[in-house]
Amino acid sequence: MHRRTGRGRLAVLVGTILLAVAAGLAFSPVAGAAQPVGQLRLGHLSPGTGAVVATISGPEGAGSTEQVVARDAAYGDVTGYLRLVPGRYTVSMRPVGSDPSAPAPLSAGLQIAPGTAQSLFFFDTGSGQVRGDLVTDDLTAPAAGSGRVRVVQGAETATPLQALAVGGPRLATDLGYGAVTEYATVAARTWDVRLSSGAATKAAQLPVGGGSVTTVVVTGGPGGALAVHPLTDTPGLPVGAAHPAATHDGTPLPRGGVPAGAGGTAGDDGPGVLPLVLCLLAAPVLVYGTSVLRASRRRS
Repeated sequence: MHRRTGRGRLAVLVGTILLAVAAGLAFSPVAGAAQPVGQLRLGHLSPGTGAVVATISGPEGAGSTEQVVARDAAYGDVTGYLRLVPGRYTVSMRPVGSDPSAPAPLSAGLQIAPGTAQSLFFFDTGSGQVRGDLVTDDLTAPAAGSGRVRVVQGAETATPLQALAVGGPRLATDLGYGAVTEYATVAARTWDVRLSSGAATKAAQLPVGGGSVTTVVVTGGPGGALAVHPLTDTPGLPVGAAHPAATHDGTPLPRGGVPAGAGGTAGDDGPGVLPLVLCLLAAPVLVYGTSVLRASRRRS
């Protein structure tokens, strides 16, 4: 009798602990949903640098270790946004296959503030070195029926880059390598885009959804050819039937980029399914324990 009573009490204790842990995870102020974060993405825009492994460490003082963000990022690749706890971080890039414990030839320190979005682009300096340029991304939604577009000049062209939205604004004027334009507000539709640098030209289409924000990265190819890579910063609404795509002789803009790893990140999607799992485990344990205790009381 005493043994069954002891098992019942133990089951009730275990079930209660499981429920307490589930409640703590669901309502703790440090759960993901309450964690203020900043966003950061990395762009490899150094044509003189081969494929790299990108890592991030931080925030300082948190005892974190260096973690991989992208394992094989080539020229022109840009990661998705990392969601980071505010603090000071160090981003490093090492050639693929190099010793991960050796000092990184490409490194940059930066501060992440809550509620911010930033892009860290690595460019050649022209002297055999690489620099990291940190730019602020404005992800606030534009007015209804419009989108915002900016251009990042990642092609080492002999002459400055020109970019025109046909029938709309000039997206870039005399843009040198390593420069980033301000955002241009355009109507939500599919735009013909013409890019040129000296004799090199490129024609492409750029769908701009209502409420979207887009960064167009330009890179250089063999023989001075231009390539364009649109990054959807915020998607907005898709281009609707009211704005049919204009026909042209160019090619659709490719959706380039590499996925971002999870190193150093903090999500904001809440505590996940763990509290629910713990509740499901606790329920039968509590039922068993209380039934044993009730049966023991009836016998006594």
